[in-house]
Amino acid sequence: MAGCPHAAAPEEQTGLFGTLLTAEDPLTRQQLQDEAVTLLTGAIGTTGTTLAWTLCEISRHPRVERRLREEPATVCGDRPLRYGDLEHLPYARRVLQEAIRKYGPAWLVTRTATRDIDLGGHLVPRGADVVRSPYLHQHDPEVFADPDAFDPDRWTPENVSATRGSFLAFGDGRRKCVGENFAWAELQIILATILRTWQSFELTSPAPRPQAVVTVKPDRLTMEFRRNAAATQPTSESPSQAVIVPEAGPDTRPTPSDS
Repeated sequence: MAGCPHAAAPEEQTGLFGTLLTAEDPLTRQQLQDEAVTLLTGAIGTTGTTLAWTLCEISRHPRVERRLREEPATVCGDRPLRYGDLEHLPYARRVLQEAIRKYGPAWLVTRTATRDIDLGGHLVPRGADVVRSPYLHQHDPEVFADPDAFDPDRWTPENVSATRGSFLAFGDGRRKCVGENFAWAELQIILATILRTWQSFELTSPAPRPQAVVTVKPDRLTMEFRRNAAATQPTSESPSQAVIVPEAGPDTRPTPSDS
């Protein structure tokens, strides 16, 4: 019996960057550096910021927290959450979507015009950079009623039609974020794990202000939490404090609400 022609493949593979370097048309060092920065910013910074804001809002909305805790309990009981369970957790998805709508995380997006175009009576010449703010768009009261309120139910099937096409956190069209589906799965799994591990939590810092840096992040966010003895080995009832986002130094850049 002939051996598998790909049997040696695992030994030959050197990871993503190794594959790109040995490709028929390899990326340059600068291009690889840019790709690494994009992966770190897009896959880590945005996820962490989104979860920080989500936990902050949950701590201020007990009804939302109760529904979030009840949902996975009815879907998977005490067993670990599986990828196939995610489609049965619609409320967790709505909570995360509302956190993303309210807080970004991408507050500015740029595009380069490939041809001259009239945009609302303004000529945008070919080669010009166009800057738009999804953050401001998703706080526009003409698009989202009461935009400063945290309301996961605005994303129910009966309500979402009113804002169809207005959720632009992942972009749209040909340049839509290629990692969107992965991001939703990652966020839902992490949030469910946190809720199972933390029996309760509360905000211990003053209400955080959004800061527009790379992402729209809280300027300072600390929370006190109590572990669930059923989910972890430690049984101590003493609460622990987590610094979700460290206090930032002086920053003169405008927040999204100022821009």
